[in-house]
Parts: sequence; structure tokens; C-alpha cells
Amino acid sequence: MDIVVNDTNIFIDLYSIGLLNDFFALPFQVHTVDFVLAEITEKSQRKALQPFLDTEKLYEKKHSVSELQQIIEFKDTCKGNVSITDCAVWKYAQNNNYMLLTGDNQLRKSAIEAGVSVSGILFIFDKLIEHSIIIKSFAANKLEQLFSINDRLPKKEVEERITRWLKG
Repeated sequence: MDIVVNDTNIFIDLYSIGLLNDFFALPFQVHTVDFVLAEITEKSQRKALQPFLDTEKLYEKKHSVSELQQIIEFKDTCKGNVSITDCAVWKYAQNNNYMLLTGDNQLRKSAIEAGVSVSGILFIFDKLIEHSIIIKSFAANKLEQLFSINDRLPKKEVEERITRWLKG
């Protein structure tokens, strides 16, 4: 089973369109870091994630003080505007050879440049369809819903998927 490391925005996007439970039905071991969970401050979002933590479908990497110091030192070497949380998920994925799931473009570019396997929300949609967790027309509707609240998504790729899914 593949292990994926989630950044904050992936959880928030999935929650906002009601696909969090579907995501956790994928054949992945889902990991994240303590910094990500600290960023999820909205009570309803936190409550939605808690059962996955309780049942260990979501693993939380908790950092020690020395690991935090290493992350801070790493951040100081990074170019661009990456946060401590970005650096924490990046290094955790890199150190363990896991795939990083993020919607943050700066983090994506930097991590890929460093040799990390990186995917985003469109990859998740593709996998949800591939594993017959959701059907194409439902995926198209959910992706339209997400695009209406998250304009950071690549418009051309979103439109291509929606068109393809509604046709077939």
C-alpha cells in the first residue's frame, strides 16, 4: 500500500466538497505532520478528521524539538515562500520516499526540484474514479464545486477532466 503525506490544503479542499470519507477509502496509508493538524483550526474540519486519527487511518508524525530545529534550518536554505508546515511535510515525504499531496504551487515546485514525488487534488479525483469510489459524473460535479471555491486549480486540466468525465 502506498503512503501519501497530506498538506493542509488537501484536507480542507476534500472537506469543503464532502469527499473526505471517500478519500480515506482509497488504498493509501495517509500520513500528515503535527504542523498540518495545527493549521486545521475550524472545529467542523477538525471533527471530521478525528475519526481517521482515532482509527489510525490517518497517521500524525509528531516532531521532536530537535526535528523542529532541523526543519527551521532547512527552511532557511529554501528559496521562495515556503512555510514551516510546508517544509515539515516536504522533508517528511522526502526522508521516507513517500508521495506528497499538496495544492500549494510553491511547495510543489520546490519539492519536485528536490526529487520528491508530488501530486495534488486532481490525482485524488483520478484515483477515486479508478478505484470505483465515485462515478465520473459525480466527480465532475464535485470538481466543478471545488473549482468554484478554489481558483488556484489548473483551469485547463480541470476543464479537460470535467468534459471527459461527463462524456464517458
